Amino acid sequence: MTNLADLLPAGGGQNNTDFVADGTISSGAPVILTAAGKAAAVAESSVTEAVGTPVAFGGGPINPAVACCYDTTNSKVVIVYGDNNDSGYGKAIVGTVSGSTISFGTQVTFAGSGTVGDLSIVFDPDSGKVVIAFRDNSNSGYGTAIVGTVSGTSISFGSAAVFSSSSNNYNSAVYDTSNDKVFISFTNPGSSNVGQGVVGTVSGTSISFGSATTFSSASPTYPTSSAFDSSENKVVTAYMDGTNGNSQAIVGTISGTSVSFGSATTFTTAYSADFSTAYDANANKILISFEDVANSSYGTAIVGTVSGTSISFGSKAVYEAANGSFISSVYDSNAKRVVIVYGEGFIAGYSSAVNATISGTSVSFTSPFQLVATYNNPMMITFDSDNKKVVEAYNSSGSKALVYTPPSTETNLTSTNLLGIASGAISDTATGTINTWGSRNEVQTGLTIGSDYYVQNDGRIEAGVTNIAFDISSATYTQNFDISSQATIPQAIAFNPTGTKMFIVDIAGQDVNEYALSTGFDVSSASYTQNFSVASQDTAPTGISFNAAGTKMFVCGYTNDNVYEYTLSSGFNLSTASYAQALDVSGQDTLPKDVVFNTDGTKMFVLGGTGEDVNEYTLSAYDISTASFVDSFSVASQESAPDGIAFNTDGTKMFIVGNGDTVFQYNLSSGFDVSTASYASISFSVTSQETGPTGIAFSADGTKMFIVGTQGDDVNQYATTANSFSTDHLIGQAITATQINIKDYTG
Repeated sequence: MTNLADLLPAGGGQNNTDFVADGTISSGAPVILTAAGKAAAVAESSVTEAVGTPVAFGGGPINPAVACCYDTTNSKVVIVYGDNNDSGYGKAIVGTVSGSTISFGTQVTFAGSGTVGDLSIVFDPDSGKVVIAFRDNSNSGYGTAIVGTVSGTSISFGSAAVFSSSSNNYNSAVYDTSNDKVFISFTNPGSSNVGQGVVGTVSGTSISFGSATTFSSASPTYPTSSAFDSSENKVVTAYMDGTNGNSQAIVGTISGTSVSFGSATTFTTAYSADFSTAYDANANKILISFEDVANSSYGTAIVGTVSGTSISFGSKAVYEAANGSFISSVYDSNAKRVVIVYGEGFIAGYSSAVNATISGTSVSFTSPFQLVATYNNPMMITFDSDNKKVVEAYNSSGSKALVYTPPSTETNLTSTNLLGIASGAISDTATGTINTWGSRNEVQTGLTIGSDYYVQNDGRIEAGVTNIAFDISSATYTQNFDISSQATIPQAIAFNPTGTKMFIVDIAGQDVNEYALSTGFDVSSASYTQNFSVASQDTAPTGISFNAAGTKMFVCGYTNDNVYEYTLSSGFNLSTASYAQALDVSGQDTLPKDVVFNTDGTKMFVLGGTGEDVNEYTLSAYDISTASFVDSFSVASQESAPDGIAFNTDGTKMFIVGNGDTVFQYNLSSGFDVSTASYASISFSVTSQETGPTGIAFSADGTKMFIVGTQGDDVNQYATTANSFSTDHLIGQAITATQINIKDYTG
């Protein structure tokens, strides 16, 4: 293969080298060096969903107990199972994935003299070992664990350790990477089938345990399934409360060799079965997949968000409108989705796979893809992160495994082939100039001076981390600003376009308060300047908005159920404000809570507290005397006491906040047309900062959200959802909005 360093000139300076293009290259596009010594644009291509031919292992059928995991230290799949050809002894076997197939070493016994049951296996990346949890039927069914060490295509074991000195069911083992501990959830039949969790510590080839902690005293607690949330450093366990039939999840916190639990949250009040819990590291969410028995046993999933010691859920989503049982799920770190494999049809059904994409608190799925067309109970899957494949182990007239390729994209960019940036467009097979190491590319746009930039797998050049405009799905609290000296019952908030002025409406003072911000949209830089009384018009002002120039201010109030217009001779300067006119909106609502406009002022929206709806009006630009009611949209299903409203720039997203202490997002298929609005199943709780939110606003670029409320008497600032781009391929640093100094080549 052509060596990149050999083709580049030695030393610094303007290193511009001509290359023949392999394919069309756009001006300013990052390029790679191909094996043939040509330049090609960095790009992604589609990977087609596929399944390989099943491969037998172990020589015979397995009992209803199988589990598998991926050993990232040795790049091997480890499958554990009960061997019905050998009295149900516990066996393990090491698999090696190559392309669309898998080959195996020799099976090794880890537990004998009886049938093993309720198997679970997890890889410990710190010790480079696997840990198997199982019911040891040769020892009164005790909960037992054993450490395995992979070497080549074989595996060896240390001594078994008991973690539950009574009969044991439904083991689910996960690894806490924050505390370097193994966590096992299980049901304890020896103690009325309560749900318990225990913490294990691996040392060499052995494992030791702390005392078990009960997370559910229901009698019984049915199948448990656990996952580790690495963004919150918590374990999450899903289970069914056999007393009330509710399906629940609970958050556990590991400390030393013990675990403590928060309060359980019900995610469906109907009977469910076959839980499988996975953590989506891209969305920072928990996905619980299950058989929704109360809904015709449909395959169903739900998104959970961990916050502290609690978890909240979005709405259930069906991925298989037929019986979906024997469910197993795993996170695909390549495609950044959760893969769910399940049996279609009870007992004798075939298995299929869907790929789940999480957005906020909702989830969508690819179409089902059939993996196996014959009986395959039980089955479990794991993800081979090196080969970017899913391996399913299952029983179908014998022990078998298959390799599944999930749909995804792949890139031609590697750790060593990044060449530089094209200085101009180059046609396929033509010769053109590439700005290589130590050079400068001058055909970019919209760069931030001083920021490092990275090449993405699809050929984009991005800064390391950005925030997604108007995305509240995973917003984070950053800071607040106390306004209690001016406003004790704040109702609404607004900014000028640059964020250097902030305005707060206060019922207690019957006024609008103006603040100056030395740094735009940074409330830590705010200071109070002046106020303007609206008491002559309304003694209960609740909402505020401005025209783009700040020469008109609009305030709504519920004493007279009006929207009031004020003229400002100096834009956004309250000292120059004077009352102009009013619009009666009582025909639509007798408790107007907020008022906003579209970007050109030809549409006005009044949030109604009585009707629990958004009322839309048309008007000549910011002239309320011409306003005419058009339509309304109810938000009552999400918020029974709405207080604040905001839109994104093009009006395709609408946000409502109220006494539910939550911001709800609605999507509008036609911008600023509430007749096209629908709830997006995306919400964000602000209760940790404000239990009486009344107003909402965003920064001009939509990357900051502001909430004002009556309980804290402060303005709370949030960053919208972070979009972390890959930082694997540094290309250089921006020196102007259009120029990147390309990094020195390091080989």
